[in-house]
Amino acid sequence: MTDATETLRVLLPDDEDWLSLFMGMEEPLLMQLALNTRAVQEGDEEVWELPPGLDGVGVQEAWGRLFQALPEPLRHTGTNIARSQPNRDRPAGRYALYAPDGRWEHTALYPTDIDPRDVATVAAVLDHFRTAIEGKDHTQLADFLQQMADDWADPGREGNDRQMVDDFARGLSVLRLPHQPDVDVLLEAVAGAGPGDGAPGRIVLAPAQEDAYQTFMRRVSAAVAGNSPHDYALHRYANN
Repeated sequence: MTDATETLRVLLPDDEDWLSLFMGMEEPLLMQLALNTRAVQEGDEEVWELPPGLDGVGVQEAWGRLFQALPEPLRHTGTNIARSQPNRDRPAGRYALYAPDGRWEHTALYPTDIDPRDVATVAAVLDHFRTAIEGKDHTQLADFLQQMADDWADPGREGNDRQMVDDFARGLSVLRLPHQPDVDVLLEAVAGAGPGDGAPGRIVLAPAQEDAYQTFMRRVSAAVAGNSPHDYALHRYANN
């Protein structure tokens, strides 16, 4: 007998700022961690010495399941950031979300079922990263992080391992937002969003739903911003 998959319904924005951070979690960090773990398993001695509890393969697989759990419109945005996409390539289930006046288009929100165990697995590696950059780790993880940061820095510039880890945390943070009453209001408002017959191409929020939207998106914006100054207006309205 196997354990039943545990799922948690969350609300995620079709927002390029957040999706760029989420996509950036895998490369280079999780991808290189997985390669290092596989090298250790194969007996390669030319590898980074990482904490024994850090399973790079398992963490990358957990991230992959989170990515696959995203609705098609979010996966499409995440893999096509900064690319111009013809209307004929519009993914199934994409819709437009509007303020009560029907004029202002908001960033669309999508109900998503994720496994909280996958979130916890990725969050655990974030704890390892933070311990390493604080100098409290006694393996080569801090050196690994600095090397990854240097490899991905602009030519002639030293990489910023702290910023890289902070970006990783910001990408994860939207998946870890506390479930508050505004989420329930919005889940009901966009319940029909997604692929399938009868899925709406346009949803106009009622005034109470608009209040919930503004509250929720303030929390999203704060999570995406992290410790950096950020303009909340970027997340109030659709990117395109």
